[in-house]
Amino acid sequence: MMSRILGNHPNVFSFQELHYFDEIMPPAKANHEITGERAIKQYATLMAIQRNGYFGSRNTDAFLDEAGDEIGKAGSLTHISLLQLFLNNEAARNGKSIPCEQTPQTIFAAADILKNLAGSKIIVMVRDPRAVLFSQKYKWKRRSLSGGKIPFWEMVRSRVNYHPITISKIWRSVMTEAGKLSQHPKVLFVKYEDLIAKPEDVIRQVCAFAEIEFVKEMTDIPVVGSSASSDNPSQRGIDSSKKEQWQSGGLTDAEISLCQSINAPLMQEYGYDIKDVNASPATLFTLRLLFPFRLAMAALFNLKRLKDPVKVIQKFR
Repeated sequence: MMSRILGNHPNVFSFQELHYFDEIMPPAKANHEITGERAIKQYATLMAIQRNGYFGSRNTDAFLDEAGDEIGKAGSLTHISLLQLFLNNEAARNGKSIPCEQTPQTIFAAADILKNLAGSKIIVMVRDPRAVLFSQKYKWKRRSLSGGKIPFWEMVRSRVNYHPITISKIWRSVMTEAGKLSQHPKVLFVKYEDLIAKPEDVIRQVCAFAEIEFVKEMTDIPVVGSSASSDNPSQRGIDSSKKEQWQSGGLTDAEISLCQSINAPLMQEYGYDIKDVNASPATLFTLRLLFPFRLAMAALFNLKRLKDPVKVIQKFR
């Protein structure tokens, strides 16, 4: 949502989720030099994702010549400066001067970005973990809600990925990582709930942080991407009805209880109240018992995406 909002600014170009740091770039190689065919291939892969869509073809053949021209003009490159080159070139190709990259996992590369990409700023979106749980539980429905735009395999992967402990621990890992940047002058934390409650106020704050002028058109975004309702591109604006869907059913008391037990300190730090629930001990036991098996299944369904499996597993401690 924030990416679409920013992308409506006349100077900002919002990208697809590129997954550069978690799927394309070798782990911990941000400042390592990249040259020759490898650099061209990596640049062309970014082009394929951006122009064909994240779920589209990754065949780079059509982009190799263009990628070779850009790499040839750039001179010496590291993995992270290659990304910067691509972002700037693609934004310019679309008549914009400011690139906006929106991959959630990029938070784990935030320190490298702030250190090495001149002028970069990071907006951290914070959302109630129980709402995240609700969204991820029903994410598999996005295939039908989007009119079939989501591939069948992605629907299956989303179904397999969900377990309340898995999603709760991911939220904790992400927010713990983000918390390391809480005092950084080039990082802004925005609560999702504040954004949909007072969109113009929050967007003006974001614009001031990004040093761009607020324009009214930024709020004119399509109502798409929900895990609970069909996409409706003809409906425009920021839908405040999504704020507390998790409280209207869809999550069991056991799921809420597990999420809160894992995340209570961080939830309170970000201003989220703990809800009293009466979870069945038998259900809680069953969910905990099944967790290792569901985690193993999720790992199998995500093997192609894992550049650094050990680092991923560490998130579930």
